Amino acid sequence: MKTTIACALCVLVLQAAAASAATENGRYAIRGAGLIDCQTYLDEQEKQSSAYLMMGGWIDGYITGVNQYAEDTYDATSFESTELFAELIRNHCKKHPADRLFPVMNSIVAQRWPHRVTAESPLIGVRLGDKSVQMYKETLERVQQRLADKGYYELPASGKFDQPTISALAAFQKTLENYEASGFPDQATLWALFADGD
Repeated sequence: MKTTIACALCVLVLQAAAASAATENGRYAIRGAGLIDCQTYLDEQEKQSSAYLMMGGWIDGYITGVNQYAEDTYDATSFESTELFAELIRNHCKKHPADRLFPVMNSIVAQRWPHRVTAESPLIGVRLGDKSVQMYKETLERVQQRLADKGYYELPASGKFDQPTISALAAFQKTLENYEASGFPDQATLWALFADGD
């Protein structure tokens, strides 16, 4: 992917920020981990170095900046964790080691943009056995609707993590290769659930 294309995607995603924070011709300085090339990212990830951990902090800061400046956006991530973004970046970087982290992150956020949370939504505590996660109620409703669309869930989307939701998730997980049908909405399950659209 060419940097100019990725930066064009950034302008699209961050229209409000570009209008108020960039220069007249839409240029702005990139700082910190955004300047790191993909090969360095891969090397530091392999070592699990302190530099790699700082890149994770940069990812969170990037998302926070998008959330603050993008219109109609409460959270650019509906369910995606920092670890999932790190893995998505890794997958890209393995194919394009010369790319810089900033445009790579831009392209990932642009791809996920239609799935963002546009208005504040309460966080729901989701617990199953020893696993737990916080999810937006809106995201949980989307999960239920998606499961219903696929024929696994029959009730109206409630935004509650209940037994029908657990059973529907477990039934969906049974269709995934080499995957435990636990009924827990982990990152891999949600990624697979929304892989072919929302």
